[in-house]
Amino acid sequence: MASAQNHNLGLSLAASELKQPLHSKVRQVLRERILHDFKHGQRFYSERELMQKLNVSQATIRRAIMDLVDEGYLQADPRRGFFVQRLQSTRYVGLVSPAAGMRLVMASAEFAEICRRHNYILNIYGFHKTETVDDIMRAIQRKPSEERILLTGLTVDLTLELGLRLKSEGYQHAVVGARIAGFTGGSVAQDHDAEVDMILDYLSKLGHKRILFLVNEPKNLLITNLRAEKIQQRLIERNLAEAQLVFCDTRNWGDSFEAAYKKTHSIMQSKNVPTAIVPLSGVGSWAVLRYAIEHDIKIPQQLSIIGFDPMINADILPIPLTELTFSQEERAEKSLKILWSEQPALLNELVTPKLVIRASTAAPAMK
Repeated sequence: MASAQNHNLGLSLAASELKQPLHSKVRQVLRERILHDFKHGQRFYSERELMQKLNVSQATIRRAIMDLVDEGYLQADPRRGFFVQRLQSTRYVGLVSPAAGMRLVMASAEFAEICRRHNYILNIYGFHKTETVDDIMRAIQRKPSEERILLTGLTVDLTLELGLRLKSEGYQHAVVGARIAGFTGGSVAQDHDAEVDMILDYLSKLGHKRILFLVNEPKNLLITNLRAEKIQQRLIERNLAEAQLVFCDTRNWGDSFEAAYKKTHSIMQSKNVPTAIVPLSGVGSWAVLRYAIEHDIKIPQQLSIIGFDPMINADILPIPLTELTFSQEERAEKSLKILWSEQPALLNELVTPKLVIRASTAAPAMK
């Protein structure tokens, strides 16, 4: 077993980053050393060693050390010192997702089976509209050494804020669904470049030019924001002058089905009616389909519809929907792998989408 003396360089470099001897910052530095440089059961630094290396007071060191003991990273032996704890008989996964509509149900279903397969216990933390980051942190049931946290379906600002808080409290964490600059954890995302290219390649090959991408989800949601950026980028790169990106201006926690339905009405009343509509979620594609059926618009002869995300029972609707899908099992597996890696913040995995073609798309009647 390696001696703690072998880690002097890493600790010295971390110590140089300390701007003031705050116990919370010391705790964060020591926690990172435990996760990256120590093995389970290995003797940790003494208070005296830490005082010398970090040049902070004994009271600050002692408080940081006891916090790490409470979090489960260290075990105290009155005679021999402190020892690293890295192994847990039970592992917990906390899933933070908006408690709205089908989002939480679908997110829970995606991870429940994979957690059972790996003997992990899944804790669901539904985030409500009026709740804050403090509320989420209070809801988390286990110590950082036991439970690791997945975020999905949140806004950009909330994802960043919650990531910083989780890091400061010592929780390893990752975001599911999209990558974002500045996030403190790892990520598992759909390949947004591939998503947009698959749809444009397919519709262009059929002969569609008037393609309308409908942003029916709140644009401040992380995955919606990134998808919209990729779509706009591709339309410019491909010089698709007749294609467009239209926002429904759906408010956060708003009804994305109703937003898509109402916007479809105004779109179909315009002069340049699109030959294909691509909502940015499965529920949006179902709203467009419902509008078309209720207003005698022939699908796919007059209008093709593609959904960006898989939707339950999309294949048994009155007109089965063409949709982008992906392996939810692969995404869940990659998410858990990141959570229990040595350095999750450095890992960003992609899941490749697949276009499932059904009866809602065809060549336009009038090119």
